[in-house]
Order: sequence, then C-alpha cells, then structure tokens
Amino acid sequence: MIKSQKDPKTGEIFPDFGVENDEEGFYKKFRTSETEADALYLIKANAPINTEAYSYTQMQLSSGKIKFLIDENQAKVKLLATKVGQNMDADKRAEYLTPFTRTSILKAQLLNLVEENEGVNIILKQSTRTIKKDKCSALFYGLYYIKKEEDRSRKKKKRSIKDFLFFTPN
Repeated sequence: MIKSQKDPKTGEIFPDFGVENDEEGFYKKFRTSETEADALYLIKANAPINTEAYSYTQMQLSSGKIKFLIDENQAKVKLLATKVGQNMDADKRAEYLTPFTRTSILKAQLLNLVEENEGVNIILKQSTRTIKKDKCSALFYGLYYIKKEEDRSRKKKKRSIKDFLFFTPN
C-alpha cells in the first residue's frame, strides 16, 4: 500500500499511501508527489498493546458508548414489513442489509473469544478455530487508534501559552 498499484481488471491506478507515525523515517523513501499523506497508521501489535486495546474496548462497551446495530434477521423482518423493502430486488435488499450482516458476524466473533491472563497481559484465544477474529481485531485496533488520537489532542489542549505567562499587578 506504500507503492501505487494498478488494478489488473480495470486498469485503474490506486495511489500510494503515506504513513502517519513514521518516526524512524523508513517509509519516507517511498513517498512520491501522488502519495496520500498520512493515510496509514501503523500498529505493531504486541501483548501490552493488545491488552490495552482490548481493555479500552471492554470499557467502551460496558459504559454504553458503543452500541451495535440490530441483528440481521430482525433488520430483514423490519425491512420486509415496509412497502419499500417489499419492492426491493434481492441485490438491493442484500446491499441494504450488509451493515447488519457484518454486525452479526462481529458479534459472533466476539462471543467466540476466550480471555486468558498471562501476568498483566490479557490474551484472547478463539474457542472455535473455524470462526475468525479479524473483525474483532479491526474493532479493537480502531478504537485503540481513536484513544491515542484523543489522548494526543487532550495533551495538546493542556499546554497553553497562558500557562507560561506571568503578570504582576502594578
């Protein structure tokens, strides 16, 4: 993704992506004039980061800050109860139900995870190997990125030039 790519079927050229958190400058050498700046954020997963990401997700879920869509079957029933839903063809209906289907898959993946502790780290293992955990990982790392951005902006707001100015009354 750090180099431009061409779709073999359509011939469409996709631009290369720049890395936002490239402290070592490793990805700078791949930048071109067409590079989409700061489009990627790298997370090199390890046990402490995974633990923090999972714990933060758990906290957000238990506090009610994250809410899931309704089950895909409920959404389908509600859609078919409307005239618009009844008049949709199968492709349009499937397209409409896609977010609900993906939410159901995410919930199934979350329910498949078993939490184990290794010292201070939380390790998540699949109880059934046939059910993947890719959508869970995307949720955890996405929320982890948001947390890091919020922490960074909070840190910037705390520092103000007013904190460094001292006035004495005359």
